[in-house]
Formats: sequence, C-alpha cells, structure tokens
Amino acid sequence: MRLTWWYAGVLALVLISFAVSTYLFLSYTINRQTNETLREISRTFADVVKREQADEDEKTADDFDAINEAVDDLNFRNYRIFVFDRRQKLIAPTNLTPNEANLSGESLARLQNDFSDELQDSAFSIIEENGVGFRVFADKLILDQENFSVSVSHSLNENEKLLARFRNVLFVSVPLAILLASFGGYFLARKSLSPVVAMSETASNIGAKNLHERLPIENERDELGKLAQVFNRLLKRLDESFSQQKRFMADASHELRTPIAIVRGETEVALSKNERTATDYRESLSIVQAESKRMSRLVEDLFTLARADAGQILLVKTQFYLDELLQDCVRAVKSLAEKRDVRLALEAEMEMPFHADEEFVRRLFLNLLDNAIKFTPPKGSVIIRAEISDNSYLITVSDTGKGISTEDKAHIFERFYRADKARSRDENESGAGLGLSIALWISEVHDGTLRLQNSDADGSTFLVKFPVK
Repeated sequence: MRLTWWYAGVLALVLISFAVSTYLFLSYTINRQTNETLREISRTFADVVKREQADEDEKTADDFDAINEAVDDLNFRNYRIFVFDRRQKLIAPTNLTPNEANLSGESLARLQNDFSDELQDSAFSIIEENGVGFRVFADKLILDQENFSVSVSHSLNENEKLLARFRNVLFVSVPLAILLASFGGYFLARKSLSPVVAMSETASNIGAKNLHERLPIENERDELGKLAQVFNRLLKRLDESFSQQKRFMADASHELRTPIAIVRGETEVALSKNERTATDYRESLSIVQAESKRMSRLVEDLFTLARADAGQILLVKTQFYLDELLQDCVRAVKSLAEKRDVRLALEAEMEMPFHADEEFVRRLFLNLLDNAIKFTPPKGSVIIRAEISDNSYLITVSDTGKGISTEDKAHIFERFYRADKARSRDENESGAGLGLSIALWISEVHDGTLRLQNSDADGSTFLVKFPVK
C-alpha cells in the first residue's frame, strides 16, 4: 500500500504539473494567435482602404468612402472592425452582434482616448461589457494626411469556452488516470512483491529441523531472484554448519564415552574389593592416567577447534627460523619413532626465517609427524624435507605406510574422520581424528596450504606451503 501511495502521489504530481503547464501553454497559444489575427486583420484593412482610395476618382471625398467600402468588404466571423476619426467619432463600424453593440459607445471611445494620449502606434487591450470580454487591437491609419484610428475586436467567449472545455477534460481525465494508475500500480506492486511474500512465508517456516528447505525462485536473473539465491546459499551454509555441529557433538560424545567408561570401570573395580595389592592399584591408576591423558588431548583439541570456529584465537607472531623449528619437532618425536622402530630423518640445509605463531606452527608439524610415525610399519621411514621455491617454503612429510584409499582421501581433513580401513593402528594409540583438521586450520590462518600430495602403496606425502615472510 505504501508503494502504491508513493506511486500514485508521484504520478499525480506529474499529471497535475503536465495538466497545468499544458493549460497555460494552450491559453498562451490562443491569446497569441488571437493577437496575431487581430494585428493581421488591421493590416489587411489598411491595405484594402488604400487600394479602395486609389480606385476613387474624386480625392476630396475618397477617405470616408474608401473606409466604408473596405469595412463592407471585410466581414470576418467573430472579428469586428471600428474606425474613428481624429475626434474619436465612430465613422465605420462593422455589423455588430447584440453583445458587441456597446463597443461603439463609451468603452471604445475611452480606449481610443487612452490610445491617443499615450501616442502609441498600436496597442492591445481587453474590454469587458455586460460580463462579456473582448480583445481589442488599436492601430493608426493615415489617409491624405488625415489621422484615423482602427480598432479590431474579437469576443473572448469562444476562447473561454475552448479553455473551459479543456479544463473540464483535465478535471475528469487527470483524476481518472490517477485512479486507474493507482489500481494498476497496486496490482503491479502486489505482483512484483509476491515473490517477497512467498520468500517471507517460506523463511518464517525454516528452522533448525528443516534447514534443507530453500526459498522459491521465479526468475533467477532479476533482483529478487538474486536475493533468493543469496539467501539460499546462506541457508546451505547454515545447514552444512548445523550438520557439522551435530556430527561434531556426536563424534565428540562418542570419543569421550570410551575413555570415561574405562576410567569409571577401573575405579569401580578398584573400589569393589576391600583388600587389593599395591600392584593392582598401580595398574588401575596407570589405566586411568592413560585414559585421562587421552581425554585431555581430546578436550584440548576440541577447545582449539571451537575457539578457531568462533574466531577467538589471537595469533602471537614472532620471528624465528622454520628449519630450527623442524629440528625441534624431529627431536620431540624421536623417542616415539624409536619405540616403533621407524627411521626418522630431516632434510633442510638452508636457513628459513619465518614470521608466524611459533607454537601453532610447531603443533602443525608435530601432528603430521605423529600421524606419519603411527601409520608407518616397523623398519619403515619418515622423512621431512624443507626447501624454498617460487618465494614459498615447501615442507613435505613422507612415510612408507600402506597409503590412503581413494575413498578416504576426500575425507582425511574432516573432523573425527579416521581412515581405519586404510591403515593398521594400535587401538591404544588411536587418536580422535582431529590432528589433520587442526593442522589444516593452522596452515590456513598463516596464509598457507596443507594438502595430500601423494598416497599409494609405497606411502603418503603431505605438503605444507607457506609464503616467505
């Protein structure tokens, strides 16, 4: 309705402005045309009088005869000619209508006096008699050095009737046009905004349980269609986020349930007997400690990912050498590699200055090395190589494990995803499937990338790429 009112208001303003300007232009045109006609009739009368005078034989009595003959010859419809001598006496009027009879009296005489007093060659004036207006043009006529005044009049009744008819047409047509345009504008507004109503109704019914629904799109190329597409993409992202959150909560609950159950079971067993040896208690506490460490790592990883998703992690960037950090990471996992009888090597012979958050970058490579060692069989090897290429640091972590299946390659960076079918693992050392997700996030917040470069029966290689800073 507001759109219709605005449309009707603007249209009314335009139509009224057009009607007023058209009326004023028509009135101006009619008045100008009347003035031109009066002036032309006066000039024609003067030419006819001069021709009549030239045809007379007696020059002394030719003036009045020529004027009267010219008045008789020129008989225009709705135009009357009056001739006055120098004493303002009417000597040659044309045939007068009843309404124009008074023009031969005081009004014309007063006009002629004013005309003579102002010593003008010609003048226009308007005379009103008995409620009837006349447009009068007065001009001088000189015959044989005798001055005469010629007045040509035209009744304004016809002009007023024409303007009145035009006003009546405007008074009817403009409101009718506004009314029809308002109905048409209301119909078009409802039709144009119907997609918005449909989108609003659909959007109001979308909740957490039906985020898979999408807004209807009638025309993908117009503005409303583009708006619906943007909103649908937003719903898609929300749907994916909700689904990921649900999976995240379910997987986290599942991962925490096992160690909690083990801890609870061990404590119940330890407390079920009144008399137990120190060795029994020590074994139970060792199991509780191991599971507690596992839960601590899991909770820490979950907390890190939750803060990362919320954008609450502030990086503390410092200047350090990436090659030295890699050496520290190798030393940190060396005992784990020796325990599993896996050869560990680092190939980095150049200095690699880097500006980043050292603790997060360290965690990235520790996660990659930890995965590589766990999934490499005894007598295998894990090699980490670092080089500079195209103004970027390229670090690869390669192992000689069984590789990752084609089905699992697309999901290895997903949270809680573990390629159990592809790699043999010791259940006691199994992770929660968050290491690669955290490593990927760390690489991205440092404007880098992490991807699986190669994986086959001979092993897997992960590539980390950082811009040189």
